[in-house]
Amino acid sequence: MDYPVEKHGIRFYNYYFDGVEKPITIEARTKTEARQVMKSIISKLSDKYTESRIVGETVTIPLRGVSEKFIKGIRYVWVGEDKAHGGWLSEDAYKRAVQMSKNR
Repeated sequence: MDYPVEKHGIRFYNYYFDGVEKPITIEARTKTEARQVMKSIISKLSDKYTESRIVGETVTIPLRGVSEKFIKGIRYVWVGEDKAHGGWLSEDAYKRAVQMSKNR
């Protein structure tokens, strides 16, 4: 199976903290950008983050139709930056687009 990889695009940078179960995920284009965002929000996080240290970092690439995120209770699905501005569609818009492509 062929998985097309976008060389320049959105990545998910997951930062793991000592003693904290779930990582903090930052959506960014580069490692430098992700680390700048992490530095800017670290002081705003709860004590469990500011009192522990980062012990791991992973990078993942969103998969079309699989990767999702929630913003203000709305589920968004990754469709790629060539399909939608910013690469994300709401679940409803995604379902409509899939249905339209099946009807062609």
